[in-house]
Amino acid sequence: MTAPVAERPNLVLRPQDVRVLQMLADGLTAQQVAHRLGIGVVATRARLCRLYARIGANNATHAVAIAIRAGQLPRGAAR
Repeated sequence: MTAPVAERPNLVLRPQDVRVLQMLADGLTAQQVAHRLGIGVVATRARLCRLYARIGANNATHAVAIAIRAGQLPRGAAR
């Protein structure tokens, strides 16, 4: 089991991870994220699964919350 965010203060996301999380925070679906990134939906879902595993998230909402709590995505990030 991955440690809670409070125990992972050094969580640093890559710029592309922050970009994808911002899109998720904005309410985009995996299909919409794929379109914006110019890659396939399957590749996008695989990328999201790897990101979730790396940061210990269960889903998109959880991933966005982790990023916000870790200071990697500003609160009220959705535009």
